[in-house]
Amino acid sequence: MRTRIALSSVMATIILAGISDRAFAGREERLMKMSEAEIQEKTTVVNQPWNQAIMIEQNRLPLKRSIDGGRAWLDAAILTKPSPLGKPGDVLFYVGAGAWGTTAYYGSEFRDYAHMKYMDSTGPAFINVDQTDKNGQCSETIMPSGGIIDGYIPPATIEKSCAHSVELLSPILPSTVRYIASLDHPWEFQFVATDGTTLSDIITPMEAKALLDRVEKEKATMKN
Repeated sequence: MRTRIALSSVMATIILAGISDRAFAGREERLMKMSEAEIQEKTTVVNQPWNQAIMIEQNRLPLKRSIDGGRAWLDAAILTKPSPLGKPGDVLFYVGAGAWGTTAYYGSEFRDYAHMKYMDSTGPAFINVDQTDKNGQCSETIMPSGGIIDGYIPPATIEKSCAHSVELLSPILPSTVRYIASLDHPWEFQFVATDGTTLSDIITPMEAKALLDRVEKEKATMKN
């Protein structure tokens, strides 16, 4: 009987993993089929005269894959004023991500993401991650002992769950964005936490192409 239960548990795990993989594959397929016009419709441009840059964001695109709840996107910033980051007209590109979820933790430590691991035209690459926003809150629930067992009253247990969210931002080179746009498959990357945990996601070539084209369009308006 135990063997049958164990086998059922293993099969359930395999089936669930298969469903999860198919869900991710389905998302990637839909994103790969999105036209540039569809992506541009969901692209946000923020151009305020008091800001130092025109922000171009693709964070309204559909969810892709993620280990935890979350999403990833490409951003671009066109500098409009001189700054330590460059001169007016210079363009900065970023991979942004937001992750959230409710996880059981031992202790109150939340993950800190250290770097982003990705593939560039020259091979594997790493770059530091900025955590632009990080929030977390834990709650404890005292579970009753459940009564006497064989004349023994077991102690009450404490269950801890933590809701957490984090926003991540990693700068990437314009050449990397052009490399992504040249691919015929999704570009995969990982945000790696200090405890070794990874948050994986993708950017599609059309996302990169749409962002590059939008940058050129916005830069053209700056010259007029």
